[in-house]
Amino acid sequence: GGGYDPKPDKVFGIAFRTKPSSSTGVPHILEHSVLCGSRKYPSRDPFAYLLKGSLQTFLNAFTYPDRTVYPVASRNQVDFYN
Repeated sequence: GGGYDPKPDKVFGIAFRTKPSSSTGVPHILEHSVLCGSRKYPSRDPFAYLLKGSLQTFLNAFTYPDRTVYPVASRNQVDFYN
């Protein structure tokens, strides 16, 4: 009882070293640009696509001084392996 859910989140993250050579904000710009797709991967805003058909409990992106991280968590085993 008490609202406790014993099913743990399935969590993964994708991280890139993005040590900037200046403070122009290029890694943060790239964080957002990656999510805009490309000719080879034309999916525009994959986060919105994931949110539609997912039981995700966490989906975000973070830019740190030396890395950019895209963490994802879901209680759905299928989400984890997709």
